[in-house]
Amino acid sequence: MSPGEVAAILFGVFGILVVLRVPVAFALGVAVIPVFFIEERLTPILLLREMFKSYNAFILLAVPFFLLAANLMNSSGITDRLIALSRAMVGHLPGGLGHVNVTVSMLFAGISGSSTADAAGIGSLLIPQMKKEGYDTSFAVAITACSSVMG
Repeated sequence: MSPGEVAAILFGVFGILVVLRVPVAFALGVAVIPVFFIEERLTPILLLREMFKSYNAFILLAVPFFLLAANLMNSSGITDRLIALSRAMVGHLPGGLGHVNVTVSMLFAGISGSSTADAAGIGSLLIPQMKKEGYDTSFAVAITACSSVMG
């Protein structure tokens, strides 16, 4: 089977499943099944080995430890101090808490080094505060998500 035929099958099945609103992770897995049965060179052992190899990456250990760092910063009060510093710097501006969110995200990302940890740490503290001060929930979440990626 040529690479073009494989690509046509994969993208075709994947596209149909996405249109049918199947979750992307399942659509990717199901799209491989026809190719797996058509191509005789693909064995179950090869498939299992490739799956294991993709998840056996040392770099994937970093994500849980970044989240642990965010939780430690929250529980030790570092995040509250960063919020107080940011509020003193930019809290007086119109839309102050939004500016505080962006500033804290930059400081937090400099300490933790992870946008995922940033979103988890800052979001758990600032989104409820922003809702309490009258910000729309979707707006508060959008600011937190964007500033976490940017930081």
